[in-house]
Amino acid sequence: MDYLLLIVPLALVAVFYYRELYKKESKEKQDIANERDLLTKQQVFFVRKMIHEMKTPLSAIELHLSIMAKEHCSAKNVAMIKSSTRMLATIYDDIAFHAGKEKLCYPAEWIELEEFIADRVLYFDAMASVKNIFLDFYADSDLYILMSRVELQRLIDNTLSNAIKYSTKSSAVVEIIIASDNEELNLIVRDKGVGMSQEEVQSLFKEYYRVSSNIQGLGLGMSIIKEICDDYGIAIKIQSIKKEGTTFVYKIPKEIVKREAKSRDKV
Repeated sequence: MDYLLLIVPLALVAVFYYRELYKKESKEKQDIANERDLLTKQQVFFVRKMIHEMKTPLSAIELHLSIMAKEHCSAKNVAMIKSSTRMLATIYDDIAFHAGKEKLCYPAEWIELEEFIADRVLYFDAMASVKNIFLDFYADSDLYILMSRVELQRLIDNTLSNAIKYSTKSSAVVEIIIASDNEELNLIVRDKGVGMSQEEVQSLFKEYYRVSSNIQGLGLGMSIIKEICDDYGIAIKIQSIKKEGTTFVYKIPKEIVKREAKSRDKV
């Protein structure tokens, strides 16, 4: 009986102790979760604020650059500024896309490929010309693709900017080719730059991965491309040899491609 009288208080003390310990651990976990949520909200706010604040100076740079070009400033200096602006704009667009991809809807529409890509080639010509690189564009006419303009632009812009950035100064040409067959459409971008090893190719689509730390960028571009291609069923083939160059082939399924001649007014 005396033994039982001793056990009962000890059991009650143990129950009380472990109950308080559990409450303490639960509170600590909740505090950590609250702190993590607050940090996430602060990060999201920071990214949105950064995106908003970057847009205005980018637009101002583009505007005043146009004015400078008209006032006969040094063509080389203008080209260098324009190239840097294009690079910064690409990084900005990647951040904006990455930050908004879970909240924004990018509706698909039929886009004429030759016209759309020709516009992006013209946009990146300033980056290419600074490195004495010629952008050579070949396209089958009257081909349309069913994609979001925002997502198609991210795919084209990131592929082109990488081809230019990783091309060596002695490189002369980056080829952009649109070619169709009965089954699918191939979008090909080929450079004669630094190339990649097979290990680098396998890591290419990881978020924040960069082949070289000496090249500007956040390492978001290729992961964004992979996500977009997965969403549209676009297969990616990469052929790359160190010091010889890289070829990207986007194999676009026939379900999102059509050929439709433009209506032309009679003369």
